[in-house]
Amino acid sequence: MKFKGMLLIILLVPILLPHVSAQSPLVIVPLNDEFTGVPGDTIIIPFQLRNLGNQTVSNVTVYVTGPTEGFLYGSKVIREPIGPNETIQDTISVKILNLDPGRYNLTLVARVGSSYSEAQITVSVKTLVDYALSIDVNDEYTYGSNVTVRLKMTSQANGVIIGRLGYTLTRDGNVLETFVTTIYLRPGESWIKDVKLTTPRVGDYSVYFWANFSGRFKSKTTTFRVYQRNLRYDAYFKDGAIYVHVYDENGQGVPDISVKINGIPFKTDDEGTVSYLVDKPGTYEVILNLDGKIVTTFVEVRKLFLSAAQENETLLVRVVDSTGKPVSNITVTASGPLGKDYSTTNASGLAEVDLKKIGYGTIMLRAESSRYIGGEASVKVTQPVTPTPTPTTTTTPPLTTTTTPTKPPRNYGPLAAILLIAGVILAGTSYVAFFRPIVQEEMLDRYYFVKVKAPRLKGVDNFRFEKGVNAIEVKATKGKAEIGDGTVVWEIDHLEPEEEAYLQVILG
Repeated sequence: MKFKGMLLIILLVPILLPHVSAQSPLVIVPLNDEFTGVPGDTIIIPFQLRNLGNQTVSNVTVYVTGPTEGFLYGSKVIREPIGPNETIQDTISVKILNLDPGRYNLTLVARVGSSYSEAQITVSVKTLVDYALSIDVNDEYTYGSNVTVRLKMTSQANGVIIGRLGYTLTRDGNVLETFVTTIYLRPGESWIKDVKLTTPRVGDYSVYFWANFSGRFKSKTTTFRVYQRNLRYDAYFKDGAIYVHVYDENGQGVPDISVKINGIPFKTDDEGTVSYLVDKPGTYEVILNLDGKIVTTFVEVRKLFLSAAQENETLLVRVVDSTGKPVSNITVTASGPLGKDYSTTNASGLAEVDLKKIGYGTIMLRAESSRYIGGEASVKVTQPVTPTPTPTTTTTPPLTTTTTPTKPPRNYGPLAAILLIAGVILAGTSYVAFFRPIVQEEMLDRYYFVKVKAPRLKGVDNFRFEKGVNAIEVKATKGKAEIGDGTVVWEIDHLEPEEEAYLQVILG
């Protein structure tokens, strides 16, 4: 009985004992456990893999772990079989990113199946001294422009850096400005300085920008130039607008030129042109900034004025400008009950309208020209009455005579008076034109105009004009005009023979 029990126990022992398999432990050993670097460096970690087991292993995965940020970890699979008690060597890499200085602990891991091995390594991250310099400025500037040079230094270090920087500004090789300072910057911070030049002179400029931080020296140089173009301009009135055209020496229009017309600012368009609609006569001031050269000119805008006189079946229309000067080659349109008629003024500013074509009654007159602001007027005309001849009788019976009726004198209406007055004025002004200055005055709405013209034979010195008016603004094409206590005084030092000058007064 005892024997049977012992036999049963012996038979059950192999079944109850646990199954023991062949061992295959894997060990990873770093050949160096201390490493040093700066941001941007890639660290190469050499290691050994030892197979302490009794079975061959393959497809071993090796990788590095550590802080979740600041490192770019490498990994690899070693497919080479490693037999029992064999050792192989290999390397794995770790890249240091933008990390603060300090010591960091990393773990080197080897894994095969469910078996793995770990080893510790240490990476010391040092301070990286690095930065970038930049100079922001255009290549060219026209004279009269303001120039801003932006200097910028940006830290690319992983810690605080301290150092010196500065710049030198020159024009045509001559030093204009130097600057040096000491600063410190945190990682990613920037130092910025704007060097401003107000309307710098024409020339070639150079900016030298340098920095030295912890012995690391960098520099940058940029050049630019300021130049002036040979600009020209035309300023004139046409078709109801003042035009200013700016062009270069090749006749090409120049855009973006500053122009002021009576204080209103404009910029020339792509064709180099500015247009300004006007509907009132006067002297308009035009100021141009031609690459820093300030030019002032005047554009005189004149208006056409009409007067008319009837001569039987003809309407004589006289056209003068704002200064009272007759204007030739002006188209006059007359509209009456029967239609329209067109005529053109002669050298004396006179145009004739046939009343038989347009009828009698109220006649609307209009004078138009591209060189002037158009004028309008109305006049009433009546149909002339043909006089009936009065027969003559004789009381002398013995004689039989044949009498020829005499024609009545022709009715010239106001034409005779007009011609007489014009002759007197012509004679007077002809005399004055040779020996004395001519002064003409005209009132239009809130505008008062004065024209002075020197005589033909000699100039005028120390001309003075004074008028008692309530003025709020005065402008003169020559000389000095001032507003006093209820008066306007205009003084001109000298006028050449036949030279003209104009005064415009805006009334209050």
